[in-house]
Amino acid sequence: MNFTSEFSNTEQWFLAVFLILYLIFLGRIFWIARRLGTSAGSSVLKFLLRGVYFSLMLLALLNPSFGELKGTVKAQGKDILLLIDISKSMDATDIQPSRIEKAKFELNRFINHFSKDRIGLIVFSEDALLLSPLTFDNNAINYLVPKINTDLLPEGGTNFTPALELALDRFSKAKAKTQSKVIVLISDGENFGAENKALKAKIRQKEINFFSVGVGTTDGITIRDGKSFKKDKDGNIVVTKLETATLKKLAAETKGNYLEIKSVSESINELIMRVENIETDLVDERQIDVIANKYFYFLIIALFLLGIDVFFTVRTFQL
Repeated sequence: MNFTSEFSNTEQWFLAVFLILYLIFLGRIFWIARRLGTSAGSSVLKFLLRGVYFSLMLLALLNPSFGELKGTVKAQGKDILLLIDISKSMDATDIQPSRIEKAKFELNRFINHFSKDRIGLIVFSEDALLLSPLTFDNNAINYLVPKINTDLLPEGGTNFTPALELALDRFSKAKAKTQSKVIVLISDGENFGAENKALKAKIRQKEINFFSVGVGTTDGITIRDGKSFKKDKDGNIVVTKLETATLKKLAAETKGNYLEIKSVSESINELIMRVENIETDLVDERQIDVIANKYFYFLIIALFLLGIDVFFTVRTFQL
C-alpha cells in the first residue's frame, strides 16, 4: 500500500495533543471509578473503538492506494520549426506596420492553432540563432515571438543555409523521433548566400514538409536609415522587394510549397490549413504507474464504527 499524502508538522502536533488529552480523560475516568469503588474497564472498549475509527480516518486523509497498474501515455503531433528572417530588409513598411511585425502577428495565430504540436523558433540573417528548441510549451513560444527584431543578430545580408542547417540539426537531436516534420521559412526572399543543393537534397530525403513564406510586395520600398534612406556601396538608395522567384525555387527544390503573407488579415490561413492536413505521428510514448486511490474504503469503515459509537452506549459505572 502506498500513501500519496503525508501529515505536516502542524497536523502531527494536533494529533499528539488530541492523544494526550484523550489519555488524560481516560485516566480521569479510572480515577473516579477507583474513588467510587467500581470498575471502569468497559470504558476501554470505547477508547479502542474510537481509536480504530479515528486511525481509519487518518489513513483516509493520507490517500491510500494499492493495486498499481501500468499504463501507456502517448503524445501525437508534428514537429514544427519556424525560421524567421530578421535581416534589416524585414523592417520595410510595404506591409504594414512592417514586414517583421506582420510576420510576428501571423506567427502568433499559427502557434496558437497548433497547441498540441511541438514548435521551435529559429531566427536568421547572415547567421542563425536558435531561440527555442522543439517544445510543447506554447506559452514560452508566445513569450519569445514579440521579442523578435532585426537587432538580435549582427547586421548582414540574408543567408538561408545556416538556418536550414540548424533546423536539420535540431530535428536530428530531438529526443522523440517523428516522421511528421515541418519547416516554415518566413522571409522577403533576398538571399545573398551561396546555393546549397546538398542541403536541399537532404530535406527531400528526410521527407520534411517544407514551406517558404514570402512577406513583402514585389513593388518594393525604401528602407529608413535614421533620418535618411539606406544606400548601397555606390551611394544609390536601396529598394527592397519581395523576391518571389528565390522562395519559389527553394520550395520547388525541397518538394515544398510557396505561400505569401499579405496585408490582409488572416493571410496565414492557407499555411495553417496545409500544415493541419499533414498526418500526425507519434511524438512520445512512456509507461506510467496508474494508482487507484482507495481512501473511501477506510472512510466507510470509519463511519460505520462511528455510528456504533454514537448509537450504542457502554455503561461506565454501576450504582
